Amino acid sequence: MASPRPEASANTTTSSDKPAERAVHTYHCLCTQLILATTTALDVLPTRNSDKAHICALPEPSADPHNATLLNTVLDSKPTVLRLEDGFEKRFFEKCTRCDLIVGYHLDKSQYEGSEGVGGGCKDDVVYLLPGGLMSTKDIQAGKKMDQEIGRVSVKV
Repeated sequence: MASPRPEASANTTTSSDKPAERAVHTYHCLCTQLILATTTALDVLPTRNSDKAHICALPEPSADPHNATLLNTVLDSKPTVLRLEDGFEKRFFEKCTRCDLIVGYHLDKSQYEGSEGVGGGCKDDVVYLLPGGLMSTKDIQAGKKMDQEIGRVSVKV
């Protein structure tokens, strides 16, 4: 089995007692549906070596320096099994509710190291966001051509 190795993102803390205000970055599907709100920009998130997907933790809102929320997506109830160079991988795809585009995926719990004896099912605290599947609100406001992005999106199933 291929084992994902999510890298921890580097977070900075401030020395003041009051938490620093963070900007919220928003991202949309190529059909312009709002999909993600996060305090960490996508280009700063770590990526997987296998498919360059951005590794985004979905923590409970807290004092954690990183917060992210998926919006307007539907999670496949059954996993899709992919055959990779180094084994197999079970993925639960996240799709846009408007256009059905796959924007990311979750891995099966059994894909993680140290999961022996743990039942399967979707590990929903981490989402892997596919490159080219999302555009920032700033890009949309600037009138960036969606055709360029659409050509970059591909998912091998």
